[in-house]
Amino acid sequence: MISEDFFKYNIGIIGAGHIGQALALKLRDIGFPTDNLKLSYNGSIFTFSDLYDNELVDNIADNSKIVDTSDIIIVSVPPQMFKKLGEFNLDDSTTVISFMAGVKTSDIKKQTGSSNVVRVIPTGPDTIRDSSAIAGVYNSCDIADCMFDLLGFDTFNVECEDDLNYMIIAGCLPAVFAKVDYDENIDDIKKFSENFPLFMDVAKKANDLVPSEGRDEFIKNTATKGGVTEAIIEALDGGMSLFDALNAGLDRNIELSKLE
Repeated sequence: MISEDFFKYNIGIIGAGHIGQALALKLRDIGFPTDNLKLSYNGSIFTFSDLYDNELVDNIADNSKIVDTSDIIIVSVPPQMFKKLGEFNLDDSTTVISFMAGVKTSDIKKQTGSSNVVRVIPTGPDTIRDSSAIAGVYNSCDIADCMFDLLGFDTFNVECEDDLNYMIIAGCLPAVFAKVDYDENIDDIKKFSENFPLFMDVAKKANDLVPSEGRDEFIKNTATKGGVTEAIIEALDGGMSLFDALNAGLDRNIELSKLE
């Protein structure tokens, strides 16, 4: 697919938090038509303030309009909020790209109605904005591949959806390495990589994404309330080793996958 064709689509982003807004702003930066872009949010005055500051207020729409008019729907709500969105009643003409950790493809297909579901787990919103994001991808397609390429994602495609669990942890690593030193914890990283050797390569790349300044803000922008990154950071704050903290992140991801 060429970018000119991609720019003809209507894209709706459900969930205008840090990731959702980063995607919207990056799409705008690369020249995607703003008239073809819609976002919904949960009504928070703080989110509205961010949308206003980012000049995205005119792109606000409700979920029903996004579902009715979008060719591509990006779902970037916290995983624990997905069920509350209700049924989408889509068909296979709509591509759903999920940025949610813990919510399996089968559950997304069941709730949205579309069998064209792609799951992607990127590093944080700051890396999306500066075209340095590392992303684990499962069940990709031409439309999604085109979007990821335009956004500058460094993608790692996994054949088994369970392997995406490790990529979910990998997506947290820039924030984690803003908290603890990569080199000082290399043994824990190697130990965690035993069941998924690709993790070592991703971890090394993730370390390069850690900012030299403003690390606390970087972590804040990456960690979703109740999410996997927050679970890892809290485990580290509680005195756990990096290996144990990463496993705490895996446990939280499993919990999220079971939420009703």
